[in-house]
Amino acid sequence: MGGLVLALLLPLAACTGGGSRGDGAQVALSPEQTAAALASPDPAQRRRGAWSLLANLGVAVYTPTGEQVLAGVRPGADGVYVLDSQVETLAEMAGTAREPMLAFTGRLSALGVRREPAALLELYRTAYWQGRTWWLVRLLQARKVDFSGDGELGPSVDALSEWLMLLDAFVIPDAGARVPARAPMGSGQRPAPDTAGWGLAYAAGGRELSLGSAPATAYAQALLSWQDVRIRLSPQTARLTQGPGGPGDAVDVVATVDVVQGAPKFGARPLLTADAAPGVVDLAWLPPAQLAGHVELGDGGFAPRRVVTDAAGRATLRMRATADPGAPADPERAVTGVLQAVPTDNLRLFRAAFSGAPEALADFLAPMPRTVGRLPVTVAWHGREDCATFTDGEWSGTATVSGAVRVGGATVRPVGGQVTFRLVVSGGNVIDGEVGQVVELSGGRVTATLDGTARPAGGPAAATFAHTGGTLEWAVGDRPVTTAKLAVEGRFTPRAGDCATLSGDLALSVRGTRVADGIAGSLTAQFTATSAG
Repeated sequence: MGGLVLALLLPLAACTGGGSRGDGAQVALSPEQTAAALASPDPAQRRRGAWSLLANLGVAVYTPTGEQVLAGVRPGADGVYVLDSQVETLAEMAGTAREPMLAFTGRLSALGVRREPAALLELYRTAYWQGRTWWLVRLLQARKVDFSGDGELGPSVDALSEWLMLLDAFVIPDAGARVPARAPMGSGQRPAPDTAGWGLAYAAGGRELSLGSAPATAYAQALLSWQDVRIRLSPQTARLTQGPGGPGDAVDVVATVDVVQGAPKFGARPLLTADAAPGVVDLAWLPPAQLAGHVELGDGGFAPRRVVTDAAGRATLRMRATADPGAPADPERAVTGVLQAVPTDNLRLFRAAFSGAPEALADFLAPMPRTVGRLPVTVAWHGREDCATFTDGEWSGTATVSGAVRVGGATVRPVGGQVTFRLVVSGGNVIDGEVGQVVELSGGRVTATLDGTARPAGGPAAATFAHTGGTLEWAVGDRPVTTAKLAVEGRFTPRAGDCATLSGDLALSVRGTRVADGIAGSLTAQFTATSAG
């Protein structure tokens, strides 16, 4: 492929290869299994999660020429479907950044939904509480999209969650034209579910609302068309070796803005169609902190770089490994980080890719979370292991915190409980684990309990975590218990160790998700962690 082909509307069949039909990917998993697959670092597992999502909800899949790949509850060109190349798009949408759901409902209101953002958020919250046993709600919960709290901003949502909730609230879920109970023999298809797996928010009030003049399915397709616009990096992975006494290996990384041009032959004319290459695009190269000191970008240095692509949408960055700090006889070590390429202005990219698109649609779609170009880079060098860091392996430990938190005008301090943690480190990155807090606090006549869990991230020198799903329960004397949702951020910083045991500092910041609760404070601790190898 001579250049990047911006994956608009119904994207690169070559990327998913249509081959996902025959590779066992169309398996209907449980909500929890689907969430785990979507969170996997393995692209094949993420696609498997996307197929499971579509199969369980009853969303059909077609090729751009109209060949059915997966049966759905509303099949056909005027039904509810995605194109087979968009399965990969959905899988990648599960890995975008997140934003408060109130930002999403705010853009829905601005698009034309005649309901205030907070009221829309409450519609979803009510619907998902009442339907908390539904497959879709269980999937959202497994993906840490929790509507059980009363935070004013709502849960944090990524691009996939926003597409699911657009479908759930505005697309009619009836199954007037169903496929046969049995798919044609030898077709590789699974039977469609008897009823749609979406429509909770639609039944709770979405049926009374409208997104605009076009059918709701057209807006759901437009969202995917925007997400189909990708920044793709080549090569797909890179491994560099630092040089003895001087610069090491180098690699030229090419970023291409990909747009698939023209409308598909199947289905109604889409709201968004890219009919020309977007031309020059402003991009930013974002180097990973893990590779600082190991590589240099361009003509030197490690700072983020802003570039402008050529007319074909391409930009090239040279990455070179630095000198090896160790001796050849020292053990070989390696660290992995992810180089990113992102547009500096999503609205400008949207307008370049979809010239002539309605401003209201641009304002709705351009600010949403998006996938970014990502290139895993591994750098090898020689040196003695630094035992005052989280080296590769599994680390676990506990910490008893101290400090103070303000709760409704009172100051409470820890009187019991602890933070427990497990960190899985590979390639110099914290890739898995969990951090849990159950801390008892007291002050005057006020007693409180802080409770929550989070998934850690970070690198050898510091592991971090953040979540908005924690709770703080407190009572004043004999009054009823009050519960509030919390936003908690933390950082483990190792200070000393012997490669089997580490000690260091833990810092926690706590605040209520609602300003009215008046919850804020900082907690600290000394932690000890042991390695399981």
